[in-house]
Amino acid sequence: MRTNWESQQEPELSADIQALFRAYRETLPDFDGGPEFMPKLWHKIESQRKVTYSFWRLGSGFVTASVALSLAFAFVLWTPLQSQGAANLNSDRTYVEVLADDTADDISDSATI
Repeated sequence: MRTNWESQQEPELSADIQALFRAYRETLPDFDGGPEFMPKLWHKIESQRKVTYSFWRLGSGFVTASVALSLAFAFVLWTPLQSQGAANLNSDRTYVEVLADDTADDISDSATI
């Protein structure tokens, strides 16, 4: 006996395989959508949306906080330090001159030790 899903070209399955498929079909209940099927389905979908939305809001908060922190760090690094004195803020000096002065300070500190 062939069922609808079997084609004419397939060989007949052994009795063991047919018994296995029959036992599998018997263990699964027939799906019959009752009047509560759609409300339950939508309840499951909405509960998943709430969890996803919570994670999205949490991630959005972290992104906002990191942008604010990055802007604060950029502002701190952009503003000149006032405690270093006027000698270090002289814009007429070259990078090599600043390095030479710094090296001279290091040499004089190590010579006194």
